[in-house]
Amino acid sequence: MAINMTNRLLSIVIAIALTSGIVAHAASAPQRPLAPLTLPAALQTAASHVGESATGAIDPSGAIRAAYQRNRVALEHLRQQASPLQGSAQAAFDQLISDQELALTQTERAALATSRPDVSSAIAAMDKIVAAADDELNRELSQNSGPSSSDANQDGR
Repeated sequence: MAINMTNRLLSIVIAIALTSGIVAHAASAPQRPLAPLTLPAALQTAASHVGESATGAIDPSGAIRAAYQRNRVALEHLRQQASPLQGSAQAAFDQLISDQELALTQTERAALATSRPDVSSAIAAMDKIVAAADDELNRELSQNSGPSSSDANQDGR
């Protein structure tokens, strides 16, 4: 329990320090705003987890809702990234995303239905749903890139 509270406090301190740094930069150089950052997905997820952990210490339900929204957006991005898939592969992936959205919603509702939600395990479960969809998309894209390129080579002969 003491370690959990220490981790929560550390998350809050980090979040406040980052926010203070951004505010200080904005105040000292208003003519040079911070450029939008494009972070790698792993770093974006880590940053989200820090923010969600800080929020979770104060408002567990809010942290779960924030993670749910982040993961809904991630699933929609995966749906868009699947546009190169053709025919039944695209329809099957679209159905997978719909199923994952349902699983995400059920996970969020189950976590919020408890009086003291376990923020970290709920967020980890939701992240796992998105990771599974991402793995499936990568598998589908790699399978579809191989045959289409070999079909093109056979047609060219």
